[in-house]
Amino acid sequence: MRVLLAVFALLAIYVPAALVLNMLSHPEGTILSGPFVRYANSNAFISHPVLPGAIADDEDHREQSTLALYEDEKLLGPAHSANVDVQIGGRGHYSFWRHGSNLLLFSTSDNSDPNTNGRTYRVSDPKARDPYQAQRR
Repeated sequence: MRVLLAVFALLAIYVPAALVLNMLSHPEGTILSGPFVRYANSNAFISHPVLPGAIADDEDHREQSTLALYEDEKLLGPAHSANVDVQIGGRGHYSFWRHGSNLLLFSTSDNSDPNTNGRTYRVSDPKARDPYQAQRR
């Protein structure tokens, strides 16, 4: 009987805690890993996110990317920002471009260094196509 009461007591503590932690969890996406390279002594940093199926902007399609950048839980932006706006203004501006490989040029919400500010940066793309879908058929 004591064992059964102990199990119920543990469940009474565990279930609410699990629900709260689940609500606080990050939405799906890929956490960016540093070190991030400062771009031209500005507020901008470079990352090469690995997000299979994500489509980057290019010269012919300047706003095709649907990549979203998060600082902890906060959505940054605006996306598709001009490089000068990311470099000089900063404050969360970013752009995701194809330059040989896909390149994310971004700034933090307070123009701090993402390598040392203790925040987590994550990207997601709800419209990313699964590059392996054809192989699963």
